[in-house]
Amino acid sequence: MTSNTEVSTSCASPVLHVETEEQIERLLKDTDIQLCLGTGHHAYAGGDPIAFMRKHHNRIPYLHIKNCDLKVRESMQTGKWSLVKAISKDIMCEPEHGMVDMESFLEAFIEIDFNGWVIVEQDMYPAPFDKPFPIAKRTMEYLERIGMVKTVQHVVNR
Repeated sequence: MTSNTEVSTSCASPVLHVETEEQIERLLKDTDIQLCLGTGHHAYAGGDPIAFMRKHHNRIPYLHIKNCDLKVRESMQTGKWSLVKAISKDIMCEPEHGMVDMESFLEAFIEIDFNGWVIVEQDMYPAPFDKPFPIAKRTMEYLERIGMVKTVQHVVNR
């Protein structure tokens, strides 16, 4: 299996050549590497990030919270778009608006007593100067509203 992964302190973020659940399961079986689970990217590749997190939480010390727009994904598949084109059409969307139910993900996060790193990520291209800040502000407000910010702060302060 070829792998194009971002690696940080023996933690892999599956992208490009290792991205489906089947491929990630094989990576986990064949190695002792830890994963960075990107919630939106996992959904983009057809996986269920909530079930995957519950199953493999002991191998996931690092999360990228983001989401994937199902309608854009369907257009991408129908039109055979590249990922770059899909990103330009906002396939990776704000956590509140995508196919991953973030409140259910938070329930799993609490259930497994996650104690790792959490990053909120927003893929965008192009990224005009005035685009990221309003998205970051709305995302923070949403994550505060569902209780994720308070939960993560509790983990950090343990």
